[in-house]
Amino acid sequence: MKRYNKLFEQIISWQNFRLAFLKASKGKSRSSEVILFTTKLDENLEVLRHGIANQTYSIGEYRQFKIYDPKERIISVASFKDRVIHHAIINILEPIFEKQFIFHTYACRKGKGTHAAARYVFKKARSNNFFLKLDIKKYFDSIDHTELKRQLIRIIKDKRCLILLFKIIDSYYFQENKGLPIGNLTSQFFANLYLSSLDHFILEQLKSACYARYMDDMIILADSVQELKEISHSIQMYITQKLDLTLKEEIFGKISTGIPFLGWKITNNNVTVLSKTKKRMKKKLKEIQHDFLSGKITEEKAAERNNCVFNSRIV
Repeated sequence: MKRYNKLFEQIISWQNFRLAFLKASKGKSRSSEVILFTTKLDENLEVLRHGIANQTYSIGEYRQFKIYDPKERIISVASFKDRVIHHAIINILEPIFEKQFIFHTYACRKGKGTHAAARYVFKKARSNNFFLKLDIKKYFDSIDHTELKRQLIRIIKDKRCLILLFKIIDSYYFQENKGLPIGNLTSQFFANLYLSSLDHFILEQLKSACYARYMDDMIILADSVQELKEISHSIQMYITQKLDLTLKEEIFGKISTGIPFLGWKITNNNVTVLSKTKKRMKKKLKEIQHDFLSGKITEEKAAERNNCVFNSRIV
């Protein structure tokens, strides 16, 4: 496997940090953090760049809050400076991460998303009879730091780049040596990468004819329940032994009765939105409208949040 070098200098380049600032501040022009940073933009970017280059900048200031969407989640919001750094990293590393992913993993990737995932499963549902639905208990909280670092070392050779990534990983933990903060841009890519070896195992070793993943939500289709049970057992062994994760109870079912996946109900001949999803979408849209009319968010931010309601993972 190819290992990539000479990445750190690209990450800390002036042009890349300028682009990272623009991405991190998009839709947040009224934020006090952004306003303060912008008052001396060039100076602040230079100080940030030098802090990263000299390994003197401390990463990991988080503001935490709970959401119920529908289950309880703790969201960890990094400081604006940290978010600039995350964007600077992903600007350079995203193409490298992309090369590790199979085609049919759909979370946090350009040209993918929930709609594309649902279309693929619907297409395959026409030629299969049964489905297996899998997902992982407390996925972000359970990601093992040591294993994640090992996976990064497999694809990245640049030592300074690895040191920076490891600092971000170690800046947060749910329990000792485990957990990524929900809310970090880098967390999305790390979490996607963490299950990439499982994707290849399912396709290349188990020879599954239809498999799709959206972060830790997985759907496998086949002609018999027995085949799916054998696949489920193999996946359980792999996830437990190789990735130190725990699956929730698997769900087997007939495709004709509907596959519940990412807010959709997918059958052999139809795709509809689950009723509970419709209710939650209406509630979110009302909240966005209220925040906009009360001046809490800009028109641009309202449009961005509206788009997220319709296009992001909503269950």
